Amino acid sequence: YTITITILPFSSTDKLWIEEYKADDGIPRVLEDSLINTKMINVTDYDLLISYFESYDIVVSYKTLQTNLQLASDFIKETFDSDYIITGEIIDFNLKKGGKDTANTAFKINLIDIDSLKILKSFTNAGTYTLPNNSPVYSSEDALFTETALGKASSIALNKIANDITKFLGDPPIMGIITRVENDKLYINLGKKNNIKKGDVFNIYKTDKVLELPDSSKENKSANISNNPKIFFPQNENTKKYMPVRTNEKGDVWYTSETLYKYRYYKNIEELIASAKVIEVYDNYSVLENKTNIKIEPMMTVKIKD
Repeated sequence: YTITITILPFSSTDKLWIEEYKADDGIPRVLEDSLINTKMINVTDYDLLISYFESYDIVVSYKTLQTNLQLASDFIKETFDSDYIITGEIIDFNLKKGGKDTANTAFKINLIDIDSLKILKSFTNAGTYTLPNNSPVYSSEDALFTETALGKASSIALNKIANDITKFLGDPPIMGIITRVENDKLYINLGKKNNIKKGDVFNIYKTDKVLELPDSSKENKSANISNNPKIFFPQNENTKKYMPVRTNEKGDVWYTSETLYKYRYYKNIEELIASAKVIEVYDNYSVLENKTNIKIEPMMTVKIKD
């Protein structure tokens, strides 16, 4: 079983941090990376969250998700099938420039059950980092943000919080992918840094994408997208369906492509196909012994067996 978490836009105790650094959108992306790097949690893509919300039937800004948790829950359960949502507050986000750049950051992260909308636990941590020199100031949405003092201080704080979250969730099973298949050896992107040891056994999963549009018939299952999938459309006018143009009582008008609307409803379906034992371990990768005749390909998912 894989735990899935969706991160919402952050709030801030200082509007300047949003106006100057776009921290309300950038810091969720940094936390996303921190959680992914634990190799224990499936984290939905923050940029997809924003894009997908543009195709939602409610015409409001995605920033509404920050405060309207019921709306966030309804949308995320439909689109991502997540177990938890995360809200966050930026408590400190200060940069002192000079001969050396010194940054201090602090964040409060709330882990929320997506069904009850109750805060299960709040995590607070801080980070400090000094660059040996100064650097350009990038917004937290920029790809180069993590190379700045503020970016590194943010990563330090959020890495600690990500580890605290996995511990709170009971240290979910380690997950990775197959990066290379070579004769009877399978290479995976997990190693000593992930506490992998010789003799560990991994289950190997094949993942297919299926398209299930809202209110599809339960008797008719969706087909694999690689095999001319069947697309189910709403059966009556009261069910949800694709609408190219939508508006609200304020007169806001939104346009959505049919492709984006459908893309929200592709689901990943995992199938266990084999197991393999670790025979070599290195810092950042490991080698599994492939004793099966089943076709195994790169990018298949692996999960350590308890």
